[in-house]
Amino acid sequence: MTENATKILMSKRDMLLNKADALALEADQLSYQGKYEEAVERYDQALAIYPSNPDLWAFKAITLSGGLGRNEEAYECWERAKKLDHVLADAIAVTGPEVAVVQEKDLTDFKGSTAERIRNLVKQQAMDKKKR
Repeated sequence: MTENATKILMSKRDMLLNKADALALEADQLSYQGKYEEAVERYDQALAIYPSNPDLWAFKAITLSGGLGRNEEAYECWERAKKLDHVLADAIAVTGPEVAVVQEKDLTDFKGSTAERIRNLVKQQAMDKKKR
């Protein structure tokens, strides 16, 4: 493969990853606005581009469970995320197809901001369930 062909392929790959990131950001914003179905659609679109991203699977799980109460689907997403990232598997315990609970573990080697977002979202989800 020529150097030029390699550059073109790398550029296309980067464009796809940027598209997946943009879709994930849009999903996050939709979820924050309470538009959970639309958020799940965006996560699915991002996952079609980048299915090996455990963070996408984790945030889709949070949206499915916390926003839509679709716990069985959320459980499947958590399982997928855990298979893709062993640190995530250590950080998150899923108790049946019900509530995802973040364990109090050191998550420093798990992508800092993502770990904190997951921890905060899941804690908020648990608090919201207690209020119901």
